[in-house]
Amino acid sequence: MPRPEKIKKIEELAQLFNEARSIVLNDFTGLDVEKISELRKQCRESNVEYRVIKNTLALRSLEGTPGEGLEQYFEGPTALAVSRESENLSAKVLAKFAEEYEAPVFKAAVVDGNVIDATEVLALAKLPERDQLMSAMLGAIKSPGNSLVSVLQGTVRNLLYVVNAIIEKKQSEPAGGEAAPEGEGSE
Repeated sequence: MPRPEKIKKIEELAQLFNEARSIVLNDFTGLDVEKISELRKQCRESNVEYRVIKNTLALRSLEGTPGEGLEQYFEGPTALAVSRESENLSAKVLAKFAEEYEAPVFKAAVVDGNVIDATEVLALAKLPERDQLMSAMLGAIKSPGNSLVSVLQGTVRNLLYVVNAIIEKKQSEPAGGEAAPEGEGSE
């Protein structure tokens, strides 16, 4: 019969898999206590939770969660980097840390309910944040409209210059009538 503490841990992990925007599974082999402490600190500063977990508890918590499909990755030392805010923040933090210390190594991830492998996690870490992507996309959508408005404004502006030139010419002509065009009345 499972102990109440284990049941509680399994329920916590299941809830984590249901609520998180991204969870990156990683192998922290090669990191000593000091380096893991530094990694945890960097994660905390970025609002990413870093947990070393027991594989047996994690496997039991996956059933009925978006984490189903991760079973094969729970071998050897496993830790979870969890972000509730962003799809790629946990991957970015781990990738940045791994550049300096060559660990942790990505195993897989769950991102918005989809299981992805280590190469996809690495690609995800290289993407800009969601807000930056949205800004770039809105800029790209807005750009043709801005160009059209500029062209139309230029056309209207040119039309106004022509109308003003005609008005000025009419005002500078003698008031007694129109001047005879060249070539008329000379015969």
